[in-house]
Amino acid sequence: MRIFPRISRPRIKQLSRKVRRLRRHLTVARGLFFVELLIAGGALLWLMSGGRAAFFDRLGKRADFVILLLLLPLFWLLHLAVKRYVAPWLDRYFSPARYDERRILFDLGQEARAAKNINQLYQLIVNQIAGALDTESVSIFVRDDATGHYVCRMISSKPGAEEVSDPGDRYERFLLEHDAFTVKRLRHLAIPLDIGPEDFDLWTRAFSTASPKTREARERERATLDQVQSRLLLQIMIKEQLVGILSLGPRRSRHPFSPADKEMLMAVAGQLAFVIENSKLVERMVAEERLRRELALAAEVQRRLLPDQPPTSPGLEMAGFCQPARGVGGDYYDFLSFENEQIGIAVADVAGKGISAALLMSTVQATLRSQAMAHNSRRQDESSLADLVSTMNILLCQSTGTANYVTFFYGQFDGRTQQLTYVNAGHNPPFLYRRQEGEPIKISNGNGQQELTSLTGQAGAAMAEIKEAQGDAVPAEFLGTDRCSKLTAGGMVIGMFKNSRYEQETVHMQHGDVLVAFTDGLSEALDTQGEEYGETRLEDLLADIAHLSANEIRNEIVEHVQVWCEGAPQHDDLTFIVFKVI
Repeated sequence: MRIFPRISRPRIKQLSRKVRRLRRHLTVARGLFFVELLIAGGALLWLMSGGRAAFFDRLGKRADFVILLLLLPLFWLLHLAVKRYVAPWLDRYFSPARYDERRILFDLGQEARAAKNINQLYQLIVNQIAGALDTESVSIFVRDDATGHYVCRMISSKPGAEEVSDPGDRYERFLLEHDAFTVKRLRHLAIPLDIGPEDFDLWTRAFSTASPKTREARERERATLDQVQSRLLLQIMIKEQLVGILSLGPRRSRHPFSPADKEMLMAVAGQLAFVIENSKLVERMVAEERLRRELALAAEVQRRLLPDQPPTSPGLEMAGFCQPARGVGGDYYDFLSFENEQIGIAVADVAGKGISAALLMSTVQATLRSQAMAHNSRRQDESSLADLVSTMNILLCQSTGTANYVTFFYGQFDGRTQQLTYVNAGHNPPFLYRRQEGEPIKISNGNGQQELTSLTGQAGAAMAEIKEAQGDAVPAEFLGTDRCSKLTAGGMVIGMFKNSRYEQETVHMQHGDVLVAFTDGLSEALDTQGEEYGETRLEDLLADIAHLSANEIRNEIVEHVQVWCEGAPQHDDLTFIVFKVI
């Protein structure tokens, strides 16, 4: 026999719903007001009962009414004191702080527009969240694209936050590694991750049997989470990629984060994902702008390394041109003036492009100028250009470790004897154009002078074969016409093999001769169809313009190549010099 009626489960659910509804309506302020009414009613009941009521009656008929009127202001002052001092404290203790989710999102949008830099925006975000949820600490971790680790970029209300606010600073104690346990969990979760002290102890026990390296990594992870006081971690996702982590510390009121809190925070994290992506874009733009300024400065420095204008010398005209493909490059030309009417000319092409090639180019220039001055200070019978280039090769091998190489042409013209002595170290053979047909080209091969009469086409090739059959050296190679020859004598490129050996040759030049030394950026210049300009076109052009001045020849070559390459991007540095005997 049942004494109490059976209560069904649906009735229990209805009762619990009513209790929850009542709790939502029963705020701290309403509860305090109800307590105040009970206290006031109890005080009045106590005053108006027993011997106290008889005492008031002896004072007069309306004494109780007068006492009530006097007590009402006292009760009102007590109510104001409770509302001002007691109610906020109880409100913080019994219920979480109230906030307007829409207002928070609106303010974040406004602050994002007003922020002057990304660190200021991060600071505004963490302060906004910390104030709304009354948390002890809010942190933002952002993924570093270089390492994949998540680096703390901002912390609210924590000593040392100023140090982390600088994006250039990276502190291990504020870092979550890309393979951290919490990071892996956040990648596979669709909801925020709650963390409590018991979780840290559980992780410690779970990884107690792992390898020392893994345990050490987990200890670093726990230390980071302890330092930022993490109790809730939220994913900052964009395109299914975890680009950042939002960490919240415990609330000062010790209330847990409600589902509504987490929903609001996920909305903030969604906005923060775009903020992070935009900040990275801005940082890349700033870095690119900084790089452009540095490249512009490097290009200006490189232009100053090239000669402003060629030296003046009786009976000579010289002109040079250099146009890097990327602002700075590895091509180099130079004119050097020495005593006794000696003029040095150099053209070099460093393997590679950009800043690294430009740095090596400056090394080549400094090495050449120092060695050329030392070479010309000695007597001619004590040194040679071949020795000079060999020394340069050794010095470059020592400074670059044979990791880079340079094609190099260097010649010295003696104005007294009209002789050009040169060494070609793996460079494109310069063109020596002879203005008058039938005039002999005098060549010194070390065994005495020989005269090789310039003939046309096949006759020139036949004459070269005859000379070779007779054992006579023919260092000037005929190109199929009677006017143009290549200067090829020398050896390997410099900077690659320390023990390379070089040869030199001397060519006798005369009135009207034109020497054009160039890099492969000229002969291999491409048109829109991918066809190279080629040495044949340069030779034909030189035959048409050899009668012009050196500056005019330079301008004609530049214009001709630009017309050829019109519409096609420049893929290599374009450099050449013009050296003419007048």
